[in-house]
Amino acid sequence: MAADFKALSRNDQGALVAGVLALLFSFFGAYVVASVDGGDDLPISVDTSSGVNAWNSWATLGMLLILVAVAVVAIKAFAAQSLPDTVPWRLVALAAAGLGTLLVILRALTADGGGSFGSVSVSVGPGWSGWLLFIAAIALTVFTALAFKDSGEKLPEVNKKNDPPAA
Repeated sequence: MAADFKALSRNDQGALVAGVLALLFSFFGAYVVASVDGGDDLPISVDTSSGVNAWNSWATLGMLLILVAVAVVAIKAFAAQSLPDTVPWRLVALAAAGLGTLLVILRALTADGGGSFGSVSVSVGPGWSGWLLFIAAIALTVFTALAFKDSGEKLPEVNKKNDPPAA
């Protein structure tokens, strides 16, 4: 069954676009960049930069969660009848997007390295694709939160009885 992208809600459209952009930016090698500056008092000039993509360390789990969130939004938007009604799917997408975004951001901001060694300084931090990935992942989380709010789904009740738990 083909569905029209324009017929989707604005939040579903935004989540799908943000998710695709996040996935795209995750493959660029500037997610975390290490820059080396040789300083002026060295006999040779050492200025270089190297980076990695978002598919390493804990960011891999974050990207997989972002991918799950986008898949849930896409299935809910294009083939909702194939999902069971007893599961709050928008909440699942929100949880996956939120946790994935948190892991991706934390991994980039806590990357090992950096410091100075005499006149040589090394700085490690997010590169241009890392910052764009942060924006896309945050946008995905916001759009899934708005879609959850608009859907009318409720948080599952943990304790359905009014009885307090036994001590």
